[in-house]
Amino acid sequence: MRIRSAVAALLALGLTACGSTSEPSSDARPTETQPTTTQPTETGRASTSAPPSATSSPSTRTTPRASRSPKPKPAVEGIDASHHQGPIDWARVADHGIAFAYLKASEGTGFVDPRFAAHRRAARRHGVDVAGYHYFQLCSDGTAQAEHFASVLGPPASGATDRLPPAVDLELAGSCTDPPAADVLLAEVREFLDLIDRRYSTTTMVYLYPEFEARYGFADDLADHPQWVRRLGDRPPRREWQVWQYDDAGSIPGVSGGVDLNRMRPGG
Repeated sequence: MRIRSAVAALLALGLTACGSTSEPSSDARPTETQPTTTQPTETGRASTSAPPSATSSPSTRTTPRASRSPKPKPAVEGIDASHHQGPIDWARVADHGIAFAYLKASEGTGFVDPRFAAHRRAARRHGVDVAGYHYFQLCSDGTAQAEHFASVLGPPASGATDRLPPAVDLELAGSCTDPPAADVLLAEVREFLDLIDRRYSTTTMVYLYPEFEARYGFADDLADHPQWVRRLGDRPPRREWQVWQYDDAGSIPGVSGGVDLNRMRPGG
């Protein structure tokens, strides 16, 4: 029993020595392991890597990209039409992306476009912004023409839903054979614009057909009013414009035959 007890005591001492905290021999020393950290990659997925050593440079932060300038808003597409286009299917016109329409309302001191009222009602019903335009007779009194135009448009309350200003169309064709001098005509046009501007609390759009502008040069004189400029093709007009007429024989679903196509500057 004493021998067995002694042996047991010796075994216990040996086990205690194996579990002691004294440093083991160099050939038995375990490799020291660093804890791993998780860092995001460029694609956002996680990658595993060792932490940097004390002498390594700090991690480089990704500099956020400079904010890009907002893209310019696209121009708004529209048409202008009169009774010459006949019936118009405004539902199809609106579905095609046409957002506005200038419709002939009157001419001179007595003519009323027979389709203006019906076209205006139908276009509004389908969400197309509408405004009327007046074809100016060069040898007629400007104030009388403005009164006639206003009588066709109706009182301001009836046009409250229109976000477009009315327009005046100045051309040589279809007018008198002996137009007045520039200063006389400009005064008549000014009287027309003043009355319409006051009556509808707006700034009337001015359309100057190229032949008319070449003869009279009113663009600078009427620069205080937004300009509706005709220049067919892909190149915008050289002078300042609010509406650009770029095609006079466009094809639009819902309109029989060719129709004038226009673009309006965003926010116009």
